[in-house]
Amino acid sequence: MSLDLIHFPNFKKTFFGSAFQNDTLALLTHIRDEINCRHIIHTYHGRINETPKPNSSDLTVILTVPSAWIARYSAKNYFSIDPVFQENSPLNCSDGTSVVCDIMEGHGPDSAAAELYSDAEKHGLGNLFVGASACNSKGVIGHTVFTFDIGDQDRKEFIAKMRPRLLSYSGTIQNAICGAHDVRSIVSLLTPREIDCLSWAANGKTDAEIAEILNIARWTVVTYLQNAKIKLNCSNRTSAVATALSLGIIEMPEVRHLL
Repeated sequence: MSLDLIHFPNFKKTFFGSAFQNDTLALLTHIRDEINCRHIIHTYHGRINETPKPNSSDLTVILTVPSAWIARYSAKNYFSIDPVFQENSPLNCSDGTSVVCDIMEGHGPDSAAAELYSDAEKHGLGNLFVGASACNSKGVIGHTVFTFDIGDQDRKEFIAKMRPRLLSYSGTIQNAICGAHDVRSIVSLLTPREIDCLSWAANGKTDAEIAEILNIARWTVVTYLQNAKIKLNCSNRTSAVATALSLGIIEMPEVRHLL
């Protein structure tokens, strides 16, 4: 197995300097600002700049944590005990479509994992580490760890509120890194009106409400959404919206006022 690390320390440019990595940094920075997280760590099976394949033994990790933490993580050999990289992790046992979990859930206060994340908190990474699964259109599975400093907020309530956005952003990162060509192809198939209808559907609008907003007939909205489902290879409206969100075709609804 090979391990590729792409490091943007504290959301700053890495020394690699390629256009791909600059685009990735811009995406990670945008997500940080949208959800107010501390750091982002994205992992997928495959090698950077190569066509990813399902079940690859190679591993790519893209992360924004401080350089000092990378050095400490390596010196302490935390990789061997980090729950994120264990085979029995929920993030590694799923089909890559719906898992959002507190990384520390199920690990006792005296466990090696608890020591690791307590150390990470002391080094400014935050006090909550949330994993979200992802899968691109080729079936390549990945996952993202978002780190937060939530103070005394209830962890489960916070995660429940953030769940849709974290799944969407994890999918966006996954597709931007190892599925961008496929996303562009899908976007080119969708018409502007189909994208509009998906976007309003993501905001919870009914067919009739979308028709009124766009000043078109209700049956036309139904047709647009049906066409979008076919082009996205989805069986229903909900999965079409979720797929469009995960691919970055439409934006996540604004819910910041609820957080």
